[in-house]
Order: sequence, then structure tokens, then C-alpha cells
Amino acid sequence: MTDLEIITAELQLRDRDRWLACLYAPASARAGLIALFVLDLELAQLVITTTDPMIGEIRLAWWRERLEELDEGKAPAQPLLAALLAHALPVLAGSDLAAIEDRWLGMIGHDSVTDAHVAGGGVLFALAARLLGGDAAHADALGRAWVLGEPPLAATPAPLRLLRGLANLGVRDAAWARAGRPTEPRGSLARQWVLLKAVALGR
Repeated sequence: MTDLEIITAELQLRDRDRWLACLYAPASARAGLIALFVLDLELAQLVITTTDPMIGEIRLAWWRERLEELDEGKAPAQPLLAALLAHALPVLAGSDLAAIEDRWLGMIGHDSVTDAHVAGGGVLFALAARLLGGDAAHADALGRAWVLGEPPLAATPAPLRLLRGLANLGVRDAAWARAGRPTEPRGSLARQWVLLKAVALGR
């Protein structure tokens, strides 16, 4: 399997919503978007599985250094980093990708969402917008809404509608949590319908 095939299978397994959203991306942006989302999931998993905050910070720092080294054309024999180098650069810089570490660094030792985590959701979606050729400021607002589970206010232009779909799913998840309902399976038909409506209508 190629590096891209490996991380695509990983995204499909770990977050079927995001994998499905990537299918709506233009072919030219899809690989980079997949790699970006897998990076976010990898850093999230690192934080979730860390019991010692100091060790967690060291592990995140390792990722930040490797991501920054992508700007020098360096990538160890690691499928995700190799895929980022091949498909996310040069549209994005390694230093841009390293900023995603801040989103998760602030979550070490915290059970509730932090301001840095919300801002990081905006950063993640803004980077996705650059890959998709859309407005980064609009995407930043979508990313913050996605994390907070708050409905986005404005209609979303075509290039970013897959991100609007993810934001709408974040609103759906927040509503289910407030109602005390169990977590909805990722990639369910109902969630696919939410994505499809957002892509079609921008709302």
C-alpha cells in the first residue's frame, strides 16, 4: 500500500464522517485534505492516550518538530508525514501544519474544551480551506462552530461546503449530548444526509 492508501484507510476507520466529507473535495485537494484530517486525529489520539502531561507535551513537541522539518523536504519513513509532504505541501507549509499542535497541547490535563482548542478548530478548517481554494476566514468561523457545536450564521460558498457539513454534524452532536442521547455512529445514513444537504445547499 502507498502512504496515501494507508492514511486513507486510517481516516475511514477512525472518523468516517471526515472520510465521507473528503469524497466531496476536488480530486486535486482530496489527498492533502485526508492527510490534514489524519494529522488532527493523530494528535488527538496522542492526547487521549496520555496519562502523564509532561510525556504528552514531549510527544506533541516531537510532532511539531517533524512537521516544521517538512519545509526542508524532510520526512521520516512514516506514512502520515510522507503523505503530508507529498500532498499538503507546497499549498501549506510545515510550519502551518505545526500550528495544529497548539489545538491539542491546550487539551492536555483538561476535560472540557479550552479556548485554544476552539481556536485550533478554526485553524484546522482554515488550512483545509486553503487546500480547497476557499475563503480561510469563513472556514475559521466554521471550524470554531464545529468545535463548539454552535450553528454557523452565514451560508457557505461552494468550495467550503464539505466543511459546512462537518460543522453541521458538530451541531447535531452537541444537541444529542444535551439531550442525553448516546453517541451517534459516524458515517450513519442520517449523518450522510446532513453532509449531502450542506454540500448541496451551503446551509
